[in-house]
Order: sequence, then C-alpha cells, then structure tokens
Amino acid sequence: MKNMKRVSLFIILVLFMFTLFSAVGCRDQSQAEKKEDKQEPGKKETKKETDTDAVPVQVISPTRGDISSFLLYSSNVDSEKMVDIYPLTSGIIEKINYDEGDSVAKGTVLAVLDDREASINEKKAKINYEQLKAEFERQEDIFKQDLISKEDYERLRFRMENALLDWKQGQLLLSYTRITSPISGVVTKRHIKIGNKITTAQLTFSVVNVTEKIVVVNIPGQERAHLYLKQKSVINAGHLEIQGSVKRISPAIDPESGTFKVTVDIKDPKNTLAVGQFVNVKIVKKIHKNVVLLTKDALIYDGGKIFVFIVNEENKASKKAIKTGFEDGARVEVVEGVSDKDRVVTAGKSSLRNNTLVKIIEPIVS
Repeated sequence: MKNMKRVSLFIILVLFMFTLFSAVGCRDQSQAEKKEDKQEPGKKETKKETDTDAVPVQVISPTRGDISSFLLYSSNVDSEKMVDIYPLTSGIIEKINYDEGDSVAKGTVLAVLDDREASINEKKAKINYEQLKAEFERQEDIFKQDLISKEDYERLRFRMENALLDWKQGQLLLSYTRITSPISGVVTKRHIKIGNKITTAQLTFSVVNVTEKIVVVNIPGQERAHLYLKQKSVINAGHLEIQGSVKRISPAIDPESGTFKVTVDIKDPKNTLAVGQFVNVKIVKKIHKNVVLLTKDALIYDGGKIFVFIVNEENKASKKAIKTGFEDGARVEVVEGVSDKDRVVTAGKSSLRNNTLVKIIEPIVS
C-alpha cells in the first residue's frame, strides 16, 4: 500500500509540472503573436531617419564673374634704370652727402674726394690761359698793323688755345672729385666710408630708379603666338596683386633653353614692391566673362572625372559630375553640372554618399 501511494504522488507531481510549463509556453506565444500583429504583414521593422543621423556639412552657392587663362612664371622685380657708380679719379673720401634709402636727382653730388691738388692744378691752368689770352689780344692789334709776322701771330694763337684746353682739362679733373648720380632714384647701397682711399676700380654707390619697375620672365617658344605688346598681366607677391602689361618681347629664342625673354612693366605708383623682391607673374591669355564660378574646395576628383555634392530641398546630398573650364588659384569655371542657385558642399564631403541626409552648419568665424 505504501508503494502504491508513492507512485500516485509521483504521477501527480509530474502532471503538475507539465501543466505549469504548458501555461508559461502559451503565455510567451501569445505575447509574441501580439507583437507580430503590430507589424505590417511581410515587412520588417525599419529605423526612421532623424536629424541626429544627418551628416554635418558646410555649403556655398556658386557665383558669377570673370575668369582668365594665363601663363604663370616666377621672377624678381627689376628696374629699367639701375646703376653701380665708380669714381672717375683716385683719392681719399672727404665727405659723404647721401646714404642708403635717400632719394637723389640726376647730377646730385653723393660724395666728395680730397680736391686740393686738383683745385690747384685747375687754378694754375686758368691763370696760364688768361695770361696767354691777354698777350694774344695785344699781339693781335700789332699784327693788324703788320708789325709782327704771321708765323709769330699763329704761334701765339696756338699757345693760347692749348692753354685753354689745359684749363678745361683741369676743370674736368676737378669735377671728378665729386661723385655724382647719373640717374634719379634711391640709393640702395653705399660701399665707401669717410677716409677711404679709393681707385677708379672701386664701387662707391648703387642707385635704382624705383618708379620704373619691370619683371623679366623667360617663356617657352611655343607660347610666342599668345603674346603681344601691352598684354594685360598681374604681378602677385603674397597677398599683394599689382597690375602690369607686356612692355617688350625679345625677337630671339635662346637655342639652349628654348625660351625667349619677355619684359613686363609694373604699375606700382604706391611703391609697394621692392626691387629684387620675388614675385609671380600671370600674363593673361584669354578672359571668360560672367561665368559660373566655384571654389576648388568643393571639387572631388575620382577616376579622372570631377564631381560635387549638391544638397536638395530635403537636405539630401547627391553626387554629380561636372565639367570645368578656366581656373585660377582658388576658383574654377563650371561649364556644365552646377548652376549659381545650387547649394554645393565644401566641408564634410568625405562622409557623404548618394542621398545622404545632411545638416548644414555655418562656418566658424575666428
């Protein structure tokens, strides 16, 4: 009897556990069915795009303006008139009248040599000439009265004329003790000091005319057909941009380099460029007017083609191929693919794909 009771209890326990597990399974299945009922038949649940998913970008609108094609070369600013001044006689520097940075006119005395010996010789020559001139004038009256021979008269005239030449030579040598500037300009270098004994082989001053600036560039021979006199040019030195024009074109091509020399006149009335300063020279070949212009930071180069990302009214970016024309340092002409009403991405391009949702942010102003 005891065994029968044990068996009955065991069977009752098994039935209770089975009933419990069945109830839990039915409840889980019911909850799963209710969850599936909320979804549309045959579709999976998708995540809706929100502003938090948008990629931050910066955009610009293309502009309209003029752009040119040009020849670009580098050189240094030069002057049409610049001279190194050497003395015309030897001597000791007694006085210096002008220094570096001073403006001087043509003929200005820059420095003076010890002129004592030259001054004495000039005075002696003058006195000798004046004596012979006075004697000749007296003898001339006598000659007219036929009281002296023609030979004596001619001999005295030759002596007087030779004395005049000696005096003029003395005046010239005295003037050589004054070192003068042969041009108007600015003293760029003083090479002497007071007390220096110099010879005619020693450089004394360098003077440059800063109002007639030029820049000389050597251009390949194949570009010769694109150049002409008075052709518009632009000289760039850092942030400075100075206007210029072609002044001279050499008719000869250097056989070694295959280039020819072109001289560009610089219009610099404010004297902003210094002689010797390194500059870039753009000689304008052709100008396209009133075209669509875009900054180069918007361009994407891929597979030999050029693309941009354009943002539509729904703030979605689409990749679009464009065709370009002329370009300069920061801008490019857009021939096809973009209008001046489009919004073109400049910053944040690397994170974009077609139809990417974007959020337009303003650039930070420093």
